[in-house]
Amino acid sequence: MRISAVITMVILCLILTAFFVVNALLLELLSSESQKWVIVISIAIILIYIVLAIIVIPTYKYKIFKYKLENNEITVRSGLFFVKVVRIPLFRIQNVDTHEGLLMRKYKLASLTLSTAGGNTNIKLIDKEIAASLKAYIKNGDSEIVNDNDSEMNGE
Repeated sequence: MRISAVITMVILCLILTAFFVVNALLLELLSSESQKWVIVISIAIILIYIVLAIIVIPTYKYKIFKYKLENNEITVRSGLFFVKVVRIPLFRIQNVDTHEGLLMRKYKLASLTLSTAGGNTNIKLIDKEIAASLKAYIKNGDSEIVNDNDSEMNGE
């Protein structure tokens, strides 16, 4: 999450720099005083984005998201202000999909999508081996789950 936020910030900075260079050399849409204010406001927005997207949001997403598998039921908890707890009996799950993005592969992470008739539930950014064993357990019911802590809800 942090790496994708850094990449997004770099792209945003490049776009803003390109705009100011083109404006200064060719267009001259903004006066020098207006351009100074736009630069100050842009820097403030970038700093707020750095604090939120790189520091605050990933930390809270990691601490808040939890999942637990017990008694043929999986419980997924998510949300910051409005906590959403979803309990799904394993027999209700129709399909389990695994998603691995480019950065997720590098850090050996995966996300699972549990599909039921009532909708989809995501288990995000868990260890790839745990995701594979969880998927096998849900589909077959005979695989052993690799779990860090059986007594509390887990989340990676």
